[in-house]
Amino acid sequence: MWLRASFISMALVCVVLSGQKPCSDSENKRAEEEAATLRSWDTIYRSYRRYARCNDVDAAEGYSESVARTLVDHWHTLPRLAVLASTDHAFRRFVLSGVNATLDMKDVEKIRSNAQSKCPTGAQSLCADLIKNATGALQGDTSIRRQK
Repeated sequence: MWLRASFISMALVCVVLSGQKPCSDSENKRAEEEAATLRSWDTIYRSYRRYARCNDVDAAEGYSESVARTLVDHWHTLPRLAVLASTDHAFRRFVLSGVNATLDMKDVEKIRSNAQSKCPTGAQSLCADLIKNATGALQGDTSIRRQK
């Protein structure tokens, strides 16, 4: 239940922040199809700008995966995220919301570890928020496992 609520929350944040009407079914489908395939901050940002008003839960899950893969596999590109996030605060919130308990916890651990020990100059605020979200995701995962 908590995981579903976090997906819905992420999708609703996109709709509210965009201030636009919800997208069509075909746009939701396109967002869902590409969301999990993005592997650079520029492609994630372009897709976010194109589909921010969409509220597709499956797309939100895919975006979380793309955010995680980019943070884990391409940490060296964090300065580019820092630039995009500093000019578009809604995008920053979007990326941070992708670091959540729905991800593989090994990835979340890696994101937190990188943010703690490999934070690039000028990205301290972003790293602090990544640490906060990763820690919350890890705690959420632990509480979910205890409930089962």
